Order: sequence, then structure tokens, then C-alpha cells
Amino acid sequence: MIKLKGMYDSMVRCIISEELEAGDFSKEFSDIREKSQQFLPGAKVVLDFGGRGLSEEIVCRILSEFVWPSMIHVAAWITYDAASQDMLKRSGLPTSEPMPDTRVVEKGNMGALLLHRSLRSGQRVDHYGDVIIAGHVNDGAEVLSAGHVIVLGRLCGLVHAGCEGDENTSVVARSMEAMQVRIGSRIGSLDRGAIWWGKMVIVKVSEGSVLIDYWPVIK
Repeated sequence: MIKLKGMYDSMVRCIISEELEAGDFSKEFSDIREKSQQFLPGAKVVLDFGGRGLSEEIVCRILSEFVWPSMIHVAAWITYDAASQDMLKRSGLPTSEPMPDTRVVEKGNMGALLLHRSLRSGQRVDHYGDVIIAGHVNDGAEVLSAGHVIVLGRLCGLVHAGCEGDENTSVVARSMEAMQVRIGSRIGSLDRGAIWWGKMVIVKVSEGSVLIDYWPVIK
């Protein structure tokens, strides 16, 4: 199934279900074009594939069967499959969530991305704002965020908060089970035998060192 959902700044998110067979793309995109021909031309659209892997063939089909006939501008190609992200970037296609207009968005909420899903091995989130994962970040998955990262489940994979260099960011995990955390230009190596392993923690930088503590902090 493919569905359209309104976003900020008059953008549209086109959500392509992971369960949809690639062979059914043509019919689904044709139906979307027919139902939405009044507003699609000229619209800025985020193509959201979830965790689906993409091939060069699939990308070319989507361009020829949906993007060009609909006369839309693709603001981003979103997939959490790392190999697909690399292929899209090599092709010069945008792969990060577009930032909202800062003139109309409250600064404290600017650019936050909330994912109601777990990330599997080989999946990657790359976002310019804060990232909240309502699920697990499994071993082999990656989260790169220019802001803070909050994981409301197990953190086993790699998280890099402040990946644009901001060391005032932090990482919060409901269950810390990762051997390494990155904040800004700092790398913290974590100990599986520590008392906070598997506990709710916050990781941040203080005086140039990566520190970890229980969250909320108990005094």
C-alpha cells in the first residue's frame, strides 16, 4: 500500500509500505497519481520506504513511473537500509529528513524525528535534528543525529549524537547495552561489566570526557 500524508511547510510524505511487493509499484503509483493529480504537480514530496532496501532498478522505476509523470520535487528519499542510503547518496539524491522552516517552528521542537519502530542490523537513521526511537536499536544498526538521541528500548547498536560537532548533546537509553557511544568528536568506550549495563542511563560530554550516569540522575 502507498499513502500520502501532509507534513509541515506544505510538504507531502509518500509512505511506501515495506509489505508492498516491488511488482505492485506501478499500479499503486498509478492510482496515487490519478487520485492526487490536482495537487501533486510541483509539490515537495518525501518518499518514505521505511526499512525497505532499494536497488538502482527500483529507483529508476520510481523516477519514470511516479516522480517525472507527477511533476513532483522529491525533498528526500528515506530508507533505513544503510546500503540503499549509500547508493542514493552516490546518485546525488537527498537522504535526510528535510528541516522545517525555522521561522514558523518553535526552536525547542525544531527538526525532531520520532520513529515508532525498532532498527535492525544494517539499518541507519541519519537526521539533522533530535531523534527519538520508540523501539530498540539492535546490534549493527546506526543512528546519526545532529541533536540529542533518545532510545526508549535497548540500545545495542551505534549512536552518534551531535554528529555535526555539537558536544552539548546527549544520548538517553532505556536499556544501555552498547559498547560505544559517540557525542560530537568524542568517543566513549563502554564496559559490559559496569553497574549501569542494561539500566536507564544518560551519556554526555563534560570537560572533554564522555560520562555516563543513571537517568534520571539519582542524588
